[in-house]
Amino acid sequence: MNKLRGFLDLLKGPLKIISQNGKLIAITATIYLILYSISFILYTSSANPFIVDLVLKLFALVSAHPGTPEYTKLLVAIREDIGIFLGIETVYAVFCFFVLIFVQTTIITIASSYYNGNNLSLKELIIKVSSTWTRPFVTSIYVQLLSLGYICFFFLPFLIPSLILFDHPIILTTVLIFLAILFITFNLYLSVVWKLAVVVSVFEDTYGLSALGNARELVKGKRLNGFLLNCLFILVILVIFMVGSKLSPAMPIIVGLIQVVLIGLVSIFQFMAYSVFYNQCKNNTKISGRLEYRQIPTAPVLDENLP
Repeated sequence: MNKLRGFLDLLKGPLKIISQNGKLIAITATIYLILYSISFILYTSSANPFIVDLVLKLFALVSAHPGTPEYTKLLVAIREDIGIFLGIETVYAVFCFFVLIFVQTTIITIASSYYNGNNLSLKELIIKVSSTWTRPFVTSIYVQLLSLGYICFFFLPFLIPSLILFDHPIILTTVLIFLAILFITFNLYLSVVWKLAVVVSVFEDTYGLSALGNARELVKGKRLNGFLLNCLFILVILVIFMVGSKLSPAMPIIVGLIQVVLIGLVSIFQFMAYSVFYNQCKNNTKISGRLEYRQIPTAPVLDENLP
C-alpha cells in the first residue's frame, strides 16, 4: 500500500511543481516544442526525398546488370544518397540531443528550486541553467554509452536464435518475442538509475560516473516506483504512436507534428516526475539512516605543528 501511495505521489508531484512555477514551465515548454517541431519539419522535408530516391535507385539496381556503366552509376548515386541521409540524421540527432539537455536541465532546475523553497525569476533560471547544463550533459553522454553497450550486449542473443532457427519460423518468432520482452523489461529496470543520474547531476554538484553511483545508492528500496514510472511513460508513448499510425496515411506531416508535440509534453512531465522521485529517494535515505558515500582523502593528514 505504501509503494502504491509513493507511486501516486510521483504523478501528483509534477502538478504541484506546475502550480507554483507554471509561468517558467510554460515558457520552457513553449521553446522546447517550437524547436522540436521546427527541427522535425526540417528533418522530414529534407530526409523524405532522399529516402524515396534511395528506394527507387535500389529497385533500379536490382534490374541492372553488374559491370555495366548504368550499374556503376547507380552504385555511386546510392552511396551519395546514403552519405547525405546519414549526415541529415546526424545533424538532427545532435540538435535534438542538445535541445533535450536544455529542457532537462531547465525543468529539473525549476523542480530543485521548488523543493528548496525558492522562487526563481526567469533571469535567475537562465543564469542557473547556463552554469549547470554541462553536468547533465556529461552524465547523459555516459548514459548514452551505457545504453549503446546494453544494446550491443543483447545483439548476440537475438542473432544466435535467428541463425539456428531460421528454418523454424514459428519457434523463431516465439523466441524473438520472448527475448524482446526481456530486453525491454530489463532496459526499463536499468534506465531508472540512468535517468535518475541526470537529475542527480542538476540537484547535486556531481556528474558522470559519480552521478551514476549516487543514483544507484539513492534508488535502493525505491527502484520499483521508478520502474513503474518508466512503464507508464512507455505505454503512453505507445498509445500516441498507435493512434498516430492509424491517422498518418491521410495527413502524415500533421499527425507526425502532433505526435512530436504530445511526446514532448510527456517528456517534460517525466522530467518533473523523476525530480519528485529524486526527492522521495533522498527523503527515504535520510529516514532510513543510510550513510551516503563521500570521497575521503587518501593522503595522511599531518599536524603542521609537528617537527
